[in-house]
Amino acid sequence: MRWFEALIPAYTIERLFWESRGITIQEVVYIEILYAIIVVLLEVPAGVLADHMERRRLLQLGIALEWCSFVVLLWSFSFLGFAIAISLSAVGAVCRSGTEHALLYETLEQGGMESTFERWVGRLNAIGLVAAVVAAFSGSLLAAMFSFELNYIVSIGSLFFATSCSLLLVEPTRTTHDEVMTWRQLRAGFYFLWSDRLFLTLTVSFVLVLGAFNFVEEFWQLYARDVRVPIYWFGAISTGLLLIQIPGQLLAPHLLRVASAERWHRIIGWGIGIGFLLLGSVPSPFGLIWMTIMACFAGVIEPIYLGVLHHRVPSAIRATTESSVSVLLHGSIIALGLLFVVGAERTLFSAFLMIGAVVCLYHAKKM
Repeated sequence: MRWFEALIPAYTIERLFWESRGITIQEVVYIEILYAIIVVLLEVPAGVLADHMERRRLLQLGIALEWCSFVVLLWSFSFLGFAIAISLSAVGAVCRSGTEHALLYETLEQGGMESTFERWVGRLNAIGLVAAVVAAFSGSLLAAMFSFELNYIVSIGSLFFATSCSLLLVEPTRTTHDEVMTWRQLRAGFYFLWSDRLFLTLTVSFVLVLGAFNFVEEFWQLYARDVRVPIYWFGAISTGLLLIQIPGQLLAPHLLRVASAERWHRIIGWGIGIGFLLLGSVPSPFGLIWMTIMACFAGVIEPIYLGVLHHRVPSAIRATTESSVSVLLHGSIIALGLLFVVGAERTLFSAFLMIGAVVCLYHAKKM
């Protein structure tokens, strides 16, 4: 399922496809903000639902909605059409967020293997990254030889197979009884985060770093075009950004033996912030090397943080708490997105520079 979910050649030329349909950089950011707002509004209720019903059902629904969003994208030629497609994708992401990791953890817990959670998260992410690499190479070749639309048709087929595979998921035995959803349960994830100051600090660093890196993932294609990199190199660039994340995903448990999660968060935060400053102040093809280094840092931070979260959070609010973190993550994307729009009014490079300044200032404050 993870393989087909990540085998999306459309991502290689996504920004170019959007631009070919008349969507500007500012409109891209506005759609990203719409995506984030939907996630903020629905994430925690969906997490509570996942803690009170079969997690696999929400996971199946989420993948199916992602498939629907690509169908709508293929036939969209306006801002409204793209907004509808991304809204479907946002609801799908809400259904999957927290649910998949909670399902994985409880499946391992049922077999007494919960201590291997970080290892399995890393392996699943690595599988997804390998699939994304295959999609990147094939996507760049398809884009160079055929129209951009073919990439989307292939992606729709892959997501259909992912949806079919999700029907084979098995729900693990739950250790808690179902209860009626209350507002207190909706707030439970945030209460848990707030009650542990060290964990809250890690959470803020995590959402800021990943929220910032989101703009590298979304706009590297336009950056590459603006520094005059030919489109047939896009597959190799996308592959580099994906492959460099695999070592971090797999080595995260071993890195924790070298230094604490808090220290790794500081190192990664500075790495991402300085990377943005370099992208904005020295725009050139070499900036893609900085992006690759930033992708490596992003690959490390996710399994490290998720390991801390799932080892600490009670089973009854596991998906709820991860959904609360996702709300904070998309809240940071909204805030950084508004800042990005201001910078993009001048140039894409100015927008990167402003994001880097924010990330560095936060981590300087925490020293």
